[in-house]
Amino acid sequence: MTNKALIIGTGSIAKKHVINLHALKYKTYIYSSTKNKINLENKKVELNYIYDLKNLKDYDFAILANSTNKHINILNYLVDNKIHTYCEKPINNKIFNHNSLRKKIVKKKILVFIGYQLLQHKIIKYLKKKIDKKRILSFNFEVGHDLTKWRTGKQGKNRYFMNQSKGGGVIFELIHEVNLIQNLIGKIDYVKTLKKKSNKKNNFEDLAVSVIKIKNIIGSLNQDMVSPVYYRKIKILTKKKLFIFDMANNTLQINDKVIRINNSKDSYQNLLKKNLQFFIRLIKKKDTNMKYFDQSINDLKTAIKMHS
Repeated sequence: MTNKALIIGTGSIAKKHVINLHALKYKTYIYSSTKNKINLENKKVELNYIYDLKNLKDYDFAILANSTNKHINILNYLVDNKIHTYCEKPINNKIFNHNSLRKKIVKKKILVFIGYQLLQHKIIKYLKKKIDKKRILSFNFEVGHDLTKWRTGKQGKNRYFMNQSKGGGVIFELIHEVNLIQNLIGKIDYVKTLKKKSNKKNNFEDLAVSVIKIKNIIGSLNQDMVSPVYYRKIKILTKKKLFIFDMANNTLQINDKVIRINNSKDSYQNLLKKNLQFFIRLIKKKDTNMKYFDQSINDLKTAIKMHS
């Protein structure tokens, strides 16, 4: 590998990728169609900007970190040019001709990987390994955050995460939870969602409560972008055990035993870095498994059902 990477986008997530790529010794190029630039404050990181997508073969891979509604056009272009791609979640904000894109990815023998970094969390990995899906009775996932603190300095009404037509709103912004449910519990068979705009001035839904069925397992998902405090919790009830993972307070409860977790290596930035390293290892092993792409389509279809 040449240790050259391309980032498409200049927002907060692109900034985090730039920092991680620098730590991993990659020379990073940033494509900006609007000529916006990334503010890294005092971090001494070399920034190289390009304003066209030429000579793509010079890069080991690309990271799609622009607004969700712009993913597919550029992803198709990257696939046409045989560029391995790390695509920030979700893959799109509406249903598209994914079968056509899938065939092209297989033909080009490249990796399209979707950025669900929470799958790299040690407790998520523990739950995935320890919980017998056949013994699960019910589950509840919940996540909330104050939007005014979510994307610091990016509260304008035109920001994509506050615009449903661009892939924003609570369901797409928090699609990590949909992905975790399908990874830990199973593919969702049925979902019914109640959703709300808590502020009439907003053009996006910021509250959603979903009832979910997976085979004979029932569960729920609560999502909000208005809570004054951050919370993120997973409850899974099996025939003999209750698991409660409180991500906000760094505790794992198994029945009546509560374990305090040292999360120094599981910060958002580090999880993103772990996910990126995992993606790079797959490229080096020439592993172009389509399960990552296929999972992202299942997540998208579920999110669309929740929106409708």
